[in-house]
Amino acid sequence: MKKYFTAILAAMLTLTGAQAGNNIDDENPGGWDFELPINVKVKRWSPSKKKVNFRLHSSLSFGFIGGIGQAKDVSINMGQSYEIEWGNVVAIKRRIGKKDFLRIGLGFDWRNYRVTGFKMFSKDERGIITMQDYSEGTEPKFSRIHTFSLSIPLKYYHYLNQKVCFAIGPELYITPCASLKTRYYENGKERKLTSDNVHQNSFSVGVGAEITMPYIGIYYKYNPFDVLQADYGPNFSSMTVGLKLTL
Repeated sequence: MKKYFTAILAAMLTLTGAQAGNNIDDENPGGWDFELPINVKVKRWSPSKKKVNFRLHSSLSFGFIGGIGQAKDVSINMGQSYEIEWGNVVAIKRRIGKKDFLRIGLGFDWRNYRVTGFKMFSKDERGIITMQDYSEGTEPKFSRIHTFSLSIPLKYYHYLNQKVCFAIGPELYITPCASLKTRYYENGKERKLTSDNVHQNSFSVGVGAEITMPYIGIYYKYNPFDVLQADYGPNFSSMTVGLKLTL
């Protein structure tokens, strides 16, 4: 957990300033604008009165993960494998037309890849992860690989109308932390096996698309890179479908 907060703090300290972004009614493209999770706009009604508007640029996403290109005995349970992402915590945006703009963001992404059958992720003394059977007489609960990543999307946005926006583009993931956890029941008692340093792929690139309206949207991601390094674990990559909360 300390690693997560360290990574978040380091990312936040890279920001030195912010400007409010343009809106859909801007007629002329401008330069790159910095965006914070909350931008403050001040509109003057009169010399003695001010109206302050708060505008949220970041998003909170929750999606279900399905396994792609899975090795033998790996069966990612999409109903229990999930992603949580705090997107565009900081970002820069460049308008390229009245209804079009580019955005490069920085966010934080947590993913759980679960298998729930009679196979579990198992790490040996060399650090190699394989799929193993549970011991006889035990009842499986789940076995999962958990990853924490910095997400850096570069997306093209187009407003279909005043409220509906479509976006698509590549997403870079930097994954400094990952872990393994298995839970099962033995003689009526819950047991837990955990391990850090599972030799995850530190860098990967995927593609994401989304359709958003005020407050809510849907999104899809596809990442062809394996979650684990080829020499240390079984192959599997992922796709994600979910909801995005925005303003």
